Amino acid sequence: MRCPKCQFDHELQTTECLKCGIVFARYLAALDAKKAGLAVPVVQAAALSGSAPPTVRNDALRELKYRVLALPLALLVAHLVTSVGLHTAVGMLAMVLHESGHAITAWLTGRWAVPTLWVTLHGEDRSWWIVLALTAAIVFGGFRAWKTQRWGWVCAAGAVLILQLIFLSLPTFTDEALIVFGGDGGAMVLATILMATFYAPRESALCKNWGLRWGLLAIGALTFMYVFRSWSGPYEDIPFGEIEGVNLSDPSLLTETYGWSVTQLVDRYLGLATVCFVVLLALYVWGLVSAYLEMRFRVDRLP
Repeated sequence: MRCPKCQFDHELQTTECLKCGIVFARYLAALDAKKAGLAVPVVQAAALSGSAPPTVRNDALRELKYRVLALPLALLVAHLVTSVGLHTAVGMLAMVLHESGHAITAWLTGRWAVPTLWVTLHGEDRSWWIVLALTAAIVFGGFRAWKTQRWGWVCAAGAVLILQLIFLSLPTFTDEALIVFGGDGGAMVLATILMATFYAPRESALCKNWGLRWGLLAIGALTFMYVFRSWSGPYEDIPFGEIEGVNLSDPSLLTETYGWSVTQLVDRYLGLATVCFVVLLALYVWGLVSAYLEMRFRVDRLP
């Protein structure tokens, strides 16, 4: 279709111009109103000029600034907070994701699990009822996402399903060690997911709710840096030993019961942390590019 404003012609442009960015219906409506001598609203006048309304342009620019600064500043502040006296308070916050990591890993291996503070209760044997229930939940969630064309959630459901299949293929002794590893490991993954919610679509509730959006980013950054510092510091700081009234700590269980060396233990946690950092970096770059393109080419799109 040929653009009525800049005359650029391309077969793929059916609703808006791929060159100047105007929306055809809005531009033609504003043009007709102008020819009829009617007052042209600000939005339609902006469509005629090919520029965005000021409020839309400002929103897009503000979102770009948020995406430039939010994630790096959140991680930097979290690093500083976990380096000072608030380390213990952050540890209490991180414990929630830590125990959730144990529980989710147990579910993926086919065991029931109930996370509580300081300890996660879970079954010793695999239950195929748990496997079927979790698989059904994943497939249902993926189907609903597909029906609503939320392709990111479709990919997430597919990734979780593949992860479940991998965990179920492991021998019992290995997946028991994986449940223990899933404490701090799961905390880093869950913290990464919380930080990733900052890049939710602009029309989603996660993005529109200011407190929720920034709160999840802060919780994710604090938890991630707390766990990361635990494994990137000196070996003497690793919490070996016994938790009173519970059991051996996770590092002691992995080394004494499952035969991991201290070097393997640290390398595996830091390897997972590196993967999380790479995911965050890719998401950060994508967020900048998408926000810039929205500001540059698509700011004339109103809800």
